[in-house]
Amino acid sequence: MNCLGADYYSSGSKIDKLSTYRPGFNGEKPTFPYIADDQLYYSIGIKAIKKTEKQYNVSRKVYIEPPWAKYTSPKEIEENKLMEKLDFFDFKKMKKEYINKQKAHEIFEKVTCIGTMSSFFMICSYLRGMENFLLDMAYGDKMAEYITKTVKKFCLEFNKRELEILGNEADYYGTWDDVAGQTGMLFSPDLFKKYILPYYKDLIENVKKYDLPFGWHCCGSIHDVLPLMINAGIDVFDVVQTSAKNMNLENIYNLYGNDIAFHGGIDVQKLLINKKPKDIKNEANKIVDLWGKRGGIILAPSHEIQPGTPIENILAIYKNI
Repeated sequence: MNCLGADYYSSGSKIDKLSTYRPGFNGEKPTFPYIADDQLYYSIGIKAIKKTEKQYNVSRKVYIEPPWAKYTSPKEIEENKLMEKLDFFDFKKMKKEYINKQKAHEIFEKVTCIGTMSSFFMICSYLRGMENFLLDMAYGDKMAEYITKTVKKFCLEFNKRELEILGNEADYYGTWDDVAGQTGMLFSPDLFKKYILPYYKDLIENVKKYDLPFGWHCCGSIHDVLPLMINAGIDVFDVVQTSAKNMNLENIYNLYGNDIAFHGGIDVQKLLINKKPKDIKNEANKIVDLWGKRGGIILAPSHEIQPGTPIENILAIYKNI
């Protein structure tokens, strides 16, 4: 971190830790084998366990047993139960959540980032179960309408309270929602416009009241809906997964380079883990040459760096640029 001169890291090693400041939670904590995940999803009944990749001795969280999967009717979901969870959060503790817990935070947390409980599609999916929620939307089911209405109400109120405490002091609002895969959307753009986009329009409007730049993360090939999010007001698109379909940097630059900034660009799936430092340098210099001196790119790996990636390859991104 000292070698890179870093001012900020996403609260650890994971892409989903975009928010470096989170409220305290005074409700019930999960017990073994379940864990308290970094996104605070456990606070609304979403269960996670830790799964270890023995080859690299790396642990990842896996969400299981979606609490709303068993429901067959909106009547079984109690809207107020989710809203009542807000009473267990202590938003006044947001400023103290990480400070002095680790020496690294004292050194590198020069950028204050907020945005917890804002990943709308993922929260709906973890509550309902991914397969169930996709089917709900595909069939235009009343369940999809009720779930999105209920989760939207909760998320917007959560982030309203978050912004009231730290909005004037924060530097960046970051959120993530993986609505796409390697070759395209997980569901149709029309369903995105119907169920997902209205939430983001309201969220971005709330964030802009505090003059915060809004960063949105999504993996995969996102062309079908990225223009919609640009029109909704995002400032930064993260993660620019260049290995996905039609997501090469030249294409991204030509399509959206005049509209938003980008964060990412260095492929972690093939390039960063398998190639030599000289190849990494060439890719980084290509990006710099493409954007020139006008700005609009935050050069970085396209996702969390994979276990087994040579350190010299990571450093090569930033050296001699």
